[in-house]
Amino acid sequence: MADLAEHYTAFYAARTAEHVYPVEFVVRAYLGRYPRLQIDRASYAGARVLDVGFGDGRNVPLLANLGMTVSGVEITEEICRQTERRLARLGVSADLRVGRNQALPFADAFFDHVLACHACYYVDPGSTFSDNVREIARVLRPGGRFVFSAPIGSSYILRGGRDHGDGHVTIAEDPYGVRNGIIMRKFDNEEQIHAAIGDWFTDLHIGSCRNDFWGIDEHVWTVVCHRRA
Repeated sequence: MADLAEHYTAFYAARTAEHVYPVEFVVRAYLGRYPRLQIDRASYAGARVLDVGFGDGRNVPLLANLGMTVSGVEITEEICRQTERRLARLGVSADLRVGRNQALPFADAFFDHVLACHACYYVDPGSTFSDNVREIARVLRPGGRFVFSAPIGSSYILRGGRDHGDGHVTIAEDPYGVRNGIIMRKFDNEEQIHAAIGDWFTDLHIGSCRNDFWGIDEHVWTVVCHRRA
């Protein structure tokens, strides 16, 4: 996966703006109130949260402003250091480390919350999405909250990809030229999500976003759930 690391390091190195802004579904998942999702905001104060695949750090200030102690994982040291510098200029601190979805550099049951915004569905060669979910469950305490997104089968990123037949797809036509050749886990319906994570997580609240950003059809599931006791 060296190419992915190199491509993402260059991708984020070019994104040098002082301010970046949180992803909409993340704001909604942490601050919204909906018929199928009720949020206990009191659980944020003093809690430990892991931001998996934090990228340029756009969600970190939001998590910190909610009173949480923030840690994060990315795939290269360069991405970590760049984002640390941006956060420092904003007066935000976070423990940012190098890791992979199936190898998170934190102790068992260390976190109260885990966020994986457009991240946990990246699958390294020789592993599966189940390995990623098992590892996230390992670092999350029983009853802890997991918020994540995952591609719907109709999402732009999957077009032209090679479907392995088990929900894993090798990307072939990434319009941004970053993710070609890597494997992602997609879901065609809610039942597949339940089946994929149900051994480790319960109380699933599933939503979806089907956006057409001027030719980029970003179709994703948005999920809030809890670690099984």
